[in-house]
Amino acid sequence: MQKKRFTFTGDKLRALPVPSGGRARYYDDVVRGLMLEITENDARSFRCYKKFRGRPTKITLGWFDPNLPETRDLPEGAEPLDLLRGSRPALNVKMARKLAVAILAELDTGVNPAEEAAQSRRGISLGELFEKYRAHLKAMGKKSLPLRVWMWERYLGPLPEMTKKKHGAERTKALGAVDWSRRHLGEITHAMVTKLMLDLGEKVGRTTANRVVELLRAMFNFARRQKLYQGDNPAEDIERFHLPSRERFLQAHEVERFFKALTEEKDPDFADYVRLLLYTGAHRGNILRMRWDELSLDGAQWTVSGEKMKNGKPLVLPLVEEAVEILRRRAAKANGNPWVFPGNTVAGHMGSPRKKWAEFVEKAELPDLRVHDLRRTLGSWMASTGASTTITMKALGHRSVTTAMIYQQLAADPVREAAQRAVTAMLNAAKGKSVQLKGQKARVDRHE
Repeated sequence: MQKKRFTFTGDKLRALPVPSGGRARYYDDVVRGLMLEITENDARSFRCYKKFRGRPTKITLGWFDPNLPETRDLPEGAEPLDLLRGSRPALNVKMARKLAVAILAELDTGVNPAEEAAQSRRGISLGELFEKYRAHLKAMGKKSLPLRVWMWERYLGPLPEMTKKKHGAERTKALGAVDWSRRHLGEITHAMVTKLMLDLGEKVGRTTANRVVELLRAMFNFARRQKLYQGDNPAEDIERFHLPSRERFLQAHEVERFFKALTEEKDPDFADYVRLLLYTGAHRGNILRMRWDELSLDGAQWTVSGEKMKNGKPLVLPLVEEAVEILRRRAAKANGNPWVFPGNTVAGHMGSPRKKWAEFVEKAELPDLRVHDLRRTLGSWMASTGASTTITMKALGHRSVTTAMIYQQLAADPVREAAQRAVTAMLNAAKGKSVQLKGQKARVDRHE
């Protein structure tokens, strides 16, 4: 009959019989507390056994690999306890003894390394991670922080308690969204993230679904870099929705409908906002946050501060006559307010008028037109009226490594002239006049 306690060697452990049922346990004579457990399926695992805080405690070290050479040791410089933080390793007797000695020493000091390893694999909660990630983004001065906070609250975490505005709708989670703030990182699986992306893609939109997964992936990568989590990133290797590049801009035959609806618009702030979007080609966020101290109306120039730009560098945009005219009119009624478009947001400027935009494009019979398409419209009309690629990029504030030096030397006058030609062409098209565009002749007949 096989003894239950003996000096472990590779040959002896390989020769142990498979139990007909249940589990068989054998104990090492060299390291007290090290044992080998064999199941009826011939799974052979090294375990450590010791009383901890008055209770019997078993810690799995790894599985016995009969093919590992007896001379194989732990990697040089490796800490034995680090093996507990990953998947169960393949071990020989020599390696199992070293790991068992390290674990038994920790247990003697009142620390259970298996619990610490399990916590490391599980990670902190997703909510705790987001707070650390938010603090990191703030310290790094990332301009994307407000958007990421908004995405977290709407799609991944809990909604903060906010006092409902008197005439506003109550803020709610989006369809298909989740609250994973209390889940430990190790509990969030690849399958869960995939299902979340598919649900959001169906119920909210594919662009949003892609961005939520990108946020999750960035958070998990941050956790790994900060040694907050040792597991796999569940948002990696998820095929994102394919989004065809958008090329929509106002065509010559659409401009008249667009300006007709704009002329009939009863909200002067919204009408000015839309016109400035088109005349400047600026991002809507920069228009909404435009300040009077950024503008030189006499110089027909707008300096967008670096804190509003992704690269942190200020951007100087020339202003066409029509834009300057709108700004002078608004300046006469500013009454000391620093914002060109004051509003009721916490910051004090006008909020994004999404509902007004939806009503406007419906009235203009341009239901597929988006706000960002106005930026593309200015660039397209500039190119169609003869502006070079460099001039167009300068007008829209595009930057690249290859054109950075050119931008530094390019004067504002030719950029303003090119933008002026484009705006004038659009306004002429809106009046039904014949407009000569590069490579084509567009005539818009006015309908009386």
